[in-house]
Amino acid sequence: MKHKPVLGLMAVFLLPPLLAALVLSQGWFTPGVRSHGEWVQGNISAAGQWRLVLVTDEPCDYCAPAKRMLNNLDLALGRDEARVMVTEQPAGGLLEAGFVYIADPPGLLVMRYPMATDAGQNRHTGKALLEDLRRLLKYSRSG
Repeated sequence: MKHKPVLGLMAVFLLPPLLAALVLSQGWFTPGVRSHGEWVQGNISAAGQWRLVLVTDEPCDYCAPAKRMLNNLDLALGRDEARVMVTEQPAGGLLEAGFVYIADPPGLLVMRYPMATDAGQNRHTGKALLEDLRRLLKYSRSG
C-alpha cells in the first residue's frame, strides 16, 4: 500500500523512454524526409551561383525532354531565376550520366535526380526538383 505512489511515479517517468526504445528497436517508426532527391557528395568548379547540371553521354535519348524540363523549371523559379544557372556537362568523375545535379555556388554537389525518356516521369522529377531547389534557395544567402 505504501509503495503504490512510488511505483506509479516510477512508471510515469520510466515507461515513455522504454516504449520509445521498443518502437525504435523494432523499426516501427520511420522518420519523415522532406527532400525528394538523392543526397550526393563531391565538388565541381565554383560558379558563384546555384547550378542545375544536366549530365550527358553520347547516346542521349533523355536529353531533349530533360532540357525542356530544366528550361520550364528555370522559368518556374520566378524572381529566383537569376540565382540559378542551367548547365550541361559530360559524364565522368563524380558526375553520372542520366542525372540532373544541384550544385551550390562554391561548387559542392548537393542532390541528384534521375532523368527518364518518359515525359510523365520527368514531370514528377521536375516537381520534386523545384520543391527542393526552392527550399535550398530560401535558406541560402549565397548565389
